[in-house]
Amino acid sequence: MPASDSVSLRAFNRNFKGRSGLPDDSVYLASPEVVAASAVTGEITDPRDLDVDPPSVSLPADMTRTDAEILAPDPDTEVRKGDTIGSVPLEPPLSEDVDGPVLTKAGANVTTDHIVPANAEVMSLWSDPQACADYTLVRVDEDFPETARAADGGWVVAGENYGQGSSRENAALELAVLGVDGVLAKSFARIHFANLVNFGVVPLTLPDDAYDRIDEGDDLAIVEDVASAIRDGADDVTVSVNGDWTFEAGVDLTPGERETLLAGGKLAQLERERD
Repeated sequence: MPASDSVSLRAFNRNFKGRSGLPDDSVYLASPEVVAASAVTGEITDPRDLDVDPPSVSLPADMTRTDAEILAPDPDTEVRKGDTIGSVPLEPPLSEDVDGPVLTKAGANVTTDHIVPANAEVMSLWSDPQACADYTLVRVDEDFPETARAADGGWVVAGENYGQGSSRENAALELAVLGVDGVLAKSFARIHFANLVNFGVVPLTLPDDAYDRIDEGDDLAIVEDVASAIRDGADDVTVSVNGDWTFEAGVDLTPGERETLLAGGKLAQLERERD
C-alpha cells in the first residue's frame, strides 16, 4: 500500500480507485521500463533518457508442454482445513419464486474492489468466505453486510459496467454467502457476470428508466416462475416493484449458463453430476 497523498506507478492494469488499499490513492499505469526507470530516479522518467541499455529477453525454442505432471484428485482423500479456511455454500436449485428487498442501490462502474476490497486486511480473509462477507460492498454501503443478513435475501441494484476490474471469484461468492438472490444492473462486466452465475446469484439486465425509479428498500419480485422461464430460454422476465408497477428485465444467458444457474451454481451442478 503506498503512503497517503503519494503517487505510485503500476505496470499492470489495476489503477482504479481504491485498488491500492487507499481511498485517495493516485496510481498511474506505465510500462515495466518506465516503472523501473522511475524507481531508480525517484520521479516519473522516460527510460530513453537514461544511459542504460534495455534488458534482452530470449524465448525458449520449444514452448509446448504436456499434462503428464498433473495428477488427478482422489475423491476419497480427506481434506483437512485449519481455522482460517471457511466453506463455500452449495446453493439449492433455483426456485420458482425469487423476491426480496433492494439491499443497496449502487451507481455505475462498481468494481470488484468495491464489492470485496483487496487491501491487506481483507485479503487475509479470502480463504474464509464467512468472515470475508463482513466487508462486502462496504465501500458502496457500509451497512450492506448487516442489511443483507437481516433480510435473508434480496437484490443489489447497480448502473452500467457492474463488476469491472479484477476477475476474482470472491466478489460473487460473498454475495452468495450473504444470501443475495440476484443483481439487477444496466450492464455487467463479462467475467463477473459469469462468476455470479457460477455461485447461483441471478444476474438480470435493468432498463434505464427502471433504474431511475427503483429505490433502496423497494420489494422486487419476479412475476413468472423463474426456474421455468430460464429453463425455457426466456429472454426477459417481468419484475414487480412493491406490487405497484412492473418492468422487463433482460435474461442474457447462454444455454450452459442457464443450466448452471438452474442447478444453483457451478459447484452444486458438479456435485449433483458426480452423485
